[in-house]
Amino acid sequence: MDTSEAVFRALLSITLTLAIILLALFPFQEPGSEGRVISIMALSVQGVMIVIATAGLYFGWKPFTFLDEI
Repeated sequence: MDTSEAVFRALLSITLTLAIILLALFPFQEPGSEGRVISIMALSVQGVMIVIATAGLYFGWKPFTFLDEI
């Protein structure tokens, strides 16, 4: 496993874990409250991170190859 794949896998696992925890908190938040708005914004950022990490793994993107040469 090269460095790029390891970074994308770590990013995907951490972000998925945080997204699941955040989704589990939704039933305990009041609709329309400030906390729920922030949770939705955070979930959208996590969704973008999940898409980027998944695309990086699927297409074999190697942006961190310079770290393999060290």
